[in-house]
Amino acid sequence: MLAKPLYEAAPYGYFILGISCITLANNVVPTVIGIVLFLLGANIWRMRSNARRTDHSSQRVNQRKLYYYYEFKPFIVFIAAYTLIQWTQNELVSVIGVLLCITAVVILVMRILNRHSHSILH
Repeated sequence: MLAKPLYEAAPYGYFILGISCITLANNVVPTVIGIVLFLLGANIWRMRSNARRTDHSSQRVNQRKLYYYYEFKPFIVFIAAYTLIQWTQNELVSVIGVLLCITAVVILVMRILNRHSHSILH
């Protein structure tokens, strides 16, 4: 079993390693490895977030058909946009990529606030 600080830091370590691979990469293999590492971190974060939810289950939207898309959407949008920023030299694509990264972070923050709304309000 991992020590609590390591256990809590694991998904963020995957995020950092994934983004580092994409940032430092100049070919496809490290980029793919970076995307996989980032999505592994997203999966760990998603599982912990679901296990630690404090909102009542009756308040949750039923997402059976598109559950995994819904859960991974901010992470997929972020890593796709970040990869586009790193792999293109076009200023318009870079601006769109930054806006998509910001959008992904906003979605994630809103989701965090919604999932823990009960503990924040009381």
